[in-house]
Amino acid sequence: MVSKAAWLIKEGRVVKISDLMYYVMGRKNRHIVRVVGDALSCTCPGFRGRGICSHVIAVSTIMKLGSKSEFLDEVLRARVEKELKFLRRKP
Repeated sequence: MVSKAAWLIKEGRVVKISDLMYYVMGRKNRHIVRVVGDALSCTCPGFRGRGICSHVIAVSTIMKLGSKSEFLDEVLRARVEKELKFLRRKP
């Protein structure tokens, strides 16, 4: 789980929608991670079954990093561009 969370961050696959919501793009699926009080919840089946998942770990890490990393901004920008191209190709 931790290595997948690191991959999600490194590849810029975690997008902050608001202070309370993040969009996480896995290899096959997309999930929403919500901030609920002091806890995080995810729409993926793994979270429903275990109460933890790589998506939540990735978002938690990014929340702790805050705006300290310019690297994340560049990676995220590149990932968003790829995602938009992907979405445009879908019928």
